[in-house]
Amino acid sequence: MIKFFRKIRQKLLSENKFSKYLIYAIGEIILVVLGILIALSINNANDAKNQRQKELTLLTEMHQNLQTDLEDLNYNIKGSAERIQANEIILKALQERVPMNDSLKPYYGNIHGNFQLSNNTAAWENLKSVGMDLVSNDSLRNAISNLYAVKYTYLKNVTKGVDDGHQWNTFYPQFLDLINVDQFWVSAEPVSHEALMDNRKFQETLKMNLFIRNFMMDQYKTIHKYINSLLDQIERHILTLNEQ
Repeated sequence: MIKFFRKIRQKLLSENKFSKYLIYAIGEIILVVLGILIALSINNANDAKNQRQKELTLLTEMHQNLQTDLEDLNYNIKGSAERIQANEIILKALQERVPMNDSLKPYYGNIHGNFQLSNNTAAWENLKSVGMDLVSNDSLRNAISNLYAVKYTYLKNVTKGVDDGHQWNTFYPQFLDLINVDQFWVSAEPVSHEALMDNRKFQETLKMNLFIRNFMMDQYKTIHKYINSLLDQIERHILTLNEQ
């Protein structure tokens, strides 16, 4: 097409028909501009498609990561419930001066210990490295950031700063001195059950342990609910991207 315009231009110039030449020259310019615009449009469309594919890949990976986080949270919630029950039963037995019996052994064996969330951050780290703008939905992007940068960080800080400190600096030294363990989290027996009935420090430690265990349980349940909501958002956005 461009060669055709050039031949026309040469013919018009040779015949000294400047006005017609000018029209064809303008037409040639328009043709070139249109070609550039079409090329840019195709290139932009390809870039958008590639960007959408990257977003789909990352969100699919994050969806899988969050599923494993839910499994870890379920384990922590179940374990925390067992610790709470054990602490409540032993504390009540001591306060009500219930004589030692074999039925208390599993609960003595389960009063100590805490949990940590081992969340999978692979997709989150990838997202930070490529840029948060990869997630095209503003609401979803903010929800993801809130989970990983705020909620997970807070849970980690509380676990390390409060829960671990109580378990290993306060509770465990008493547990080590006062309890004979048959098997951790299975069975244990106090050196003297009767002496613990009058051991105010040990009972106050159990009360604090119950407070922290219930607090951590609430944190696990709150994040569990948040993740389920986030998974729904991710699934809806993935459907939207696949329809584009």
